Amino acid sequence: MKVPGYLGIKIDFQSALPVYEQVKRAIKLAILTGTLKDGEAVASIRDLAQRLQINPNTIIKIYGQLETEGFLASRPGLGYFVRFEIACGGNDRSPLFEALSEDFVHQAVELGFTREDIQKQIDKIFDRTTGKPRHGQ
Repeated sequence: MKVPGYLGIKIDFQSALPVYEQVKRAIKLAILTGTLKDGEAVASIRDLAQRLQINPNTIIKIYGQLETEGFLASRPGLGYFVRFEIACGGNDRSPLFEALSEDFVHQAVELGFTREDIQKQIDKIFDRTTGKPRHGQ
């Protein structure tokens, strides 16, 4: 069951990926893609926990880790704010892309798919997403 919430975050409680990691990656993606801008306030701990229907302690853990990683800054009494410039060294999305790719491949392999199956699926999705088929197709 997927639960939609803040920033379109959908939590998959059946996923092998822990809930906190799903939310953390979604917030990082929102920052890296500019959905959340530098200096912008993020949802309060209580509000985000209610929207996503998860424990506030989970949000505290997520925000704490994102602050440690440089994606958020806390301002006592005001909440948490995006720190895009510091977090990303400008615009490096490679670590997040690598983590998402690794999750995808691990899940596909666990389901029994081969390298060829995975590559065909990636090609199909890429072609559909970009509208540009690969050469020779």
